[in-house]
Amino acid sequence: MRAAVLRKLKSELSIEDLDLPKLEYGQVLVDVHSSGICGRQIQEIMGYKGEDKFLPHLLGHEGGGIVKDIGPGVTKCKKNDNVVLHWRKSKGIESKFPVYKSKTGLVGGGLVTTFNTQSIVSENRLTVVPKTLNFEFASLLGCSLTTALGLINNEAKLKIGESILIIGAGSVGLSLVQASKLVSGYPIITADISDVKLNNSLVIGASHSINLSNNDLNFAEECKKICGSSGIDVIVETTGIPKLISKGYDLLAENGRLIMVGQPKKGEDIILKSASDNFKGKKIFDSQGGLTNPDTDIANYIKLIEKNKIDLNKIITKRISLENINQAINDIKDNKIIGKCIIDFNAK
Repeated sequence: MRAAVLRKLKSELSIEDLDLPKLEYGQVLVDVHSSGICGRQIQEIMGYKGEDKFLPHLLGHEGGGIVKDIGPGVTKCKKNDNVVLHWRKSKGIESKFPVYKSKTGLVGGGLVTTFNTQSIVSENRLTVVPKTLNFEFASLLGCSLTTALGLINNEAKLKIGESILIIGAGSVGLSLVQASKLVSGYPIITADISDVKLNNSLVIGASHSINLSNNDLNFAEECKKICGSSGIDVIVETTGIPKLISKGYDLLAENGRLIMVGQPKKGEDIILKSASDNFKGKKIFDSQGGLTNPDTDIANYIKLIEKNKIDLNKIITKRISLENINQAINDIKDNKIIGKCIIDFNAK
């Protein structure tokens, strides 16, 4: 198998050939056809959580593929099934972590990894899907899309006519726009430093946009022009930048909810000013992947895709081969990719 290996934090991934071990109890071997590149994976590479005691190891937690073989005890899928590979736990066995062999030693795997042509995945990190679903869409159902839809429905509980501000108009932000539109949130505001991303969010369904790179901009005043002085009902922060999280909390309406998708670096503080002004039922919490239940939610979300209620073609804006993953990661960090970047394992 061919894989991108993280050997050192804040360094490029090493593209290597690894040997597959024998399948153990609860493990499934999948031929990975497509994988998304999630912002959380980039944060992991950059060491946002601090020291990584599991190096070297594989990465990736959202993919689409075909079951190649199943290990002892597996009943949830069978050989040749199409599957979504996801990080959220579902029904089935939770297996041991696989360990792969490289020319220089052992490389760790997780319960799911997708930056590799083949992957040994825990049974409870797989969901069988129809063969009519293309692998790119399947990969988005592994994290990006399910997080966005679940967040709006299960965590934010956005109601008809409630206002929402989405800070960060990348791939998750774009999915959040579509999810907010599905439940008739209004206004749907996106904020970013890229006009290209903001324009794309407006095409997808945002009603308003704010460019945060404008030095003369008073972010709070711009939000008040759109929503009035009462504040914003729901704010989703996808960048993990502490000052934007703090600013978002200030902008919340009474009983408003601020949900953090982006993760600040280890050691960074979020400062909430004027504590006495915050006794208004406000809530701030981190997203748990939209509280997605893969066993039921993925099938429901596929219905939305099939009926064109969600347009994933407008979210996927870049496709690369595995060999080009380091350039793609740099482009994502430099804000050069508008929407979702997909690894196509069939690309040359």
